[in-house]
Amino acid sequence: MSPARPPQRVAAVDALRALALLPVVAVNWGGYGALPDMGPMSPPTPAGSVLAEAVSWFLHALIAGKGISLLAFLFGYSQGLSQDRGEAGLARRRRRLGKLLLLGVLHGTLLYMGDILTLYAVAGSVLALWAGIRLSEMKVRIGVLLLLELGVIALTFVMASMTLDHVPSTPLAQPATWADWTLRNAGHFLSTTIAFVILGLPTPLLLMAAGLMSARLRLFSHPRWEPMLARWSRRWLLPAVGVNIAFASLLWPGLREGDAFVSGQYAIFYLFPTLLLLSAAVPAVVLRLRRDPRLLALLAPLGRHTLTLYLTSSVVSFALFSGAGLSWQPGTVVVALLSLAYWVGGVALAHVIGARRLPLESWLSR
Repeated sequence: MSPARPPQRVAAVDALRALALLPVVAVNWGGYGALPDMGPMSPPTPAGSVLAEAVSWFLHALIAGKGISLLAFLFGYSQGLSQDRGEAGLARRRRRLGKLLLLGVLHGTLLYMGDILTLYAVAGSVLALWAGIRLSEMKVRIGVLLLLELGVIALTFVMASMTLDHVPSTPLAQPATWADWTLRNAGHFLSTTIAFVILGLPTPLLLMAAGLMSARLRLFSHPRWEPMLARWSRRWLLPAVGVNIAFASLLWPGLREGDAFVSGQYAIFYLFPTLLLLSAAVPAVVLRLRRDPRLLALLAPLGRHTLTLYLTSSVVSFALFSGAGLSWQPGTVVVALLSLAYWVGGVALAHVIGARRLPLESWLSR
């Protein structure tokens, strides 16, 4: 009989997933005004507001990219925790991934063109085939993915540097009929998804593979890793924060003005400082959670409902910010506070629900 999964290990992963939801919502809402041509964040508004600029800089420097990257890593980590083995286990994983793909396509088509579920489902389908391979093989595949990622970055940088005639698309926040808005949103979702699957697949697959390997090593649960994780965090956390701050500050004059070229450079490279920061911050958070049961108990329940809360956040942003909704364009500070309030509300809701699952989580797990 297989040993039961350690409860502490699962709770820590749930807590990390809960923390990852906040930057996802903050960036999705804060970048809505930049869709469909720019992103991931909008320039600060109102223009000239010192507070708006400070909040926008903080989001660009220390928030953008952190949530989607951490969720991809945790996706792989959860696969490593899964006790689904053999052909039957692979079949169950494929069913769940098929459902996730369906949710992603509906979400991206009807609500939010920046959907991440579709790409996660595609990358997860590849990862499912790797679940049983040896660690030595996994290391080789991670190395290959890293080389592919560097190649994609170089290609994307060259393409972004080309001078091409481009007619700006109609902003998705501009008032429109529901049919017209949906047609435009779906078109942008389809084109960006195809581009990401062709060029961007190595990124989530690399993160998922790293998560899968970490789970196989019991990185966040076995006591033998704790001294190493503590040393790594102490050594690299402050330098990683500094790199993220320097990167955003270097590009900030263009980001503040909404310069398309500078925003493109930010979008191409921002995941590199993000991954450096997460590599130091996540172990520090895990160690803190293991030493503070109250913090773990506060956050872990939310981590069991992130799918529903992620999709619900898109319903809210569609209703408030889209051209088919209210076309509301609040300032940067207001949007940041709204996203924080939404996340805090999610924490409270998770504690009210308790051990029960919301419908989407129940359906996906069948």
